[in-house]
Amino acid sequence: MNFKKFCFPILVSLVSMQLSAQMPMVHDVGAMNKMGNTYDINMWLDTISPKSHVYGMGPYDKMKGEITVVDSQPYYATAFVENAYSVGKSWDIRSPFFVYTNVDKWAVYQVQGPFNSVADIQEKVTTIAKEHGYDTSQPFAFKLKGRFDDITAHIVTPRNPDVDGYREGVKSQKFSFENAKGEFIGFYSEHHQGIYTHHDSFVHIHFLKKDKSFMGHLDNIKTANKTYKLYLPKLK
Repeated sequence: MNFKKFCFPILVSLVSMQLSAQMPMVHDVGAMNKMGNTYDINMWLDTISPKSHVYGMGPYDKMKGEITVVDSQPYYATAFVENAYSVGKSWDIRSPFFVYTNVDKWAVYQVQGPFNSVADIQEKVTTIAKEHGYDTSQPFAFKLKGRFDDITAHIVTPRNPDVDGYREGVKSQKFSFENAKGEFIGFYSEHHQGIYTHHDSFVHIHFLKKDKSFMGHLDNIKTANKTYKLYLPKLK
């Protein structure tokens, strides 16, 4: 047997395992593609343990809105009234599907715009991660901070008449902001399409304004050719 041919697959496997171990574990409960029309609850956020440096996201309750946890601060957003939104904070909330991780230390990279789509963010995250030794076959969280020229984000609304906040024919509300300062919280995965990313994307991204007055799922973005800060979990 050729010794090199025998050892090479083992070496690749060991390197892959080592890289995976260097990144915080990403947990997912429930799935986007299994919610059906009932949106059964699969995750109670107060059961997350430990709660130190938690980052996560998913729909709020039975599609009542959006949830984003940022460094163990659990925000939930609703849009029950036309052209209006509300943001609260509590661990006593639940979700039909949820993805989360614990990141206590971040590596910060300077990245150059423009960003003119969610796909542009995905491409930049992929490039920077690979350039700095991340195993992009493993899921991970990321953040992108700065001042963004134009942002459109949505908050989902109830789809069933028996859920508080239901309005016939309204499944979400979109809100747009100009010159908005804040951060994107995202999860990257090449293997969870339909679970916590859409079938045509490797990322799921929420936007949180710096003053915490708005939070929602990112739909569209346009920025100038300026510098932003990209945060990836610091490799151990």
